[in-house]
Amino acid sequence: MTMCDRPLDFEGWREAISQAFVPLDATPLTPGFGSFEGGLNSRSLGDLQLSEVLGSSAHVRRSPSTIRRSDPGVIKVALQMSGTSTVTQYERQAALGPGDLAVYDTSERYDLALAGSFDMLVAVLPRDSLRISDSELRDATARAIPTTSGVGALLHPMLIALRASSPDDSGTVGQTLVTDAVADLVSAALRACAPDESLGAGETILLSARSYIDGHLCDADLTPSAVAAHHHVSLRYLQKLFEHDGHSVAGFIRQRRLDRCRRDLADPAQAHRSVGSICAANGLVDAAHFSRLFKSAYGMSPRQYRDGHLSVH
Repeated sequence: MTMCDRPLDFEGWREAISQAFVPLDATPLTPGFGSFEGGLNSRSLGDLQLSEVLGSSAHVRRSPSTIRRSDPGVIKVALQMSGTSTVTQYERQAALGPGDLAVYDTSERYDLALAGSFDMLVAVLPRDSLRISDSELRDATARAIPTTSGVGALLHPMLIALRASSPDDSGTVGQTLVTDAVADLVSAALRACAPDESLGAGETILLSARSYIDGHLCDADLTPSAVAAHHHVSLRYLQKLFEHDGHSVAGFIRQRRLDRCRRDLADPAQAHRSVGSICAANGLVDAAHFSRLFKSAYGMSPRQYRDGHLSVH
């Protein structure tokens, strides 16, 4: 990824980051604007936006007033390339050095202090692309995610590879697949860095139930009752756990099946498979019903979606 050719002064940089991300307030951390030189380059890979931001000594705020101006429901994944920064959200602070990652939610207030000269790679993802609950996200934002071990060690090289790729490279693997892969790793990283004490018995069951559902999507007999029985809880209790996170059990199963079908339809390696075989393999055995569900969720038929994504190959 190459940066813009012309360095930006502070006013130009402040305007650029608000246009590229979400409305933001920004002020310099050092007196005067004249010595500031910044840069910004952004590009999209499906629902994923990747931006590299350069600058020096700035304070960036997502305030209640900027949230009211625009709240697209996205999260930011920040990878500190050089320099240092401190992100604050929910009265928690994460100090980042080169190689560190942190996630913050643009629907909530946050502060980002960028000290000295910095280079930061920022991935922006839709909140609903993550496989985690609202409470999990709240518990895991503004926490430094190490990239030398665990899930962070998988996410870091993926972001670096996307940074180095050309805009045309994404067509060879499918932009939807790239977004899903990053979202899955971010979800896993957030779950791993959340404090253990944040998980009560109900949340533990909820996590296990979601994992069980993801592992059994191909089973046409996967039902809310079957999930409840596997976890030795009543269906009513399981429904309450999912409803607290804004879903029903059946709705979550249906959405995950649609997500998996969407991923498979956009995958060039599965172009030889029929739409019917893909939906059946993900537990949706009624092809006509699947087509209606898919069109309702994504605004086009499964075949139109596949043709649109595979036509670039």
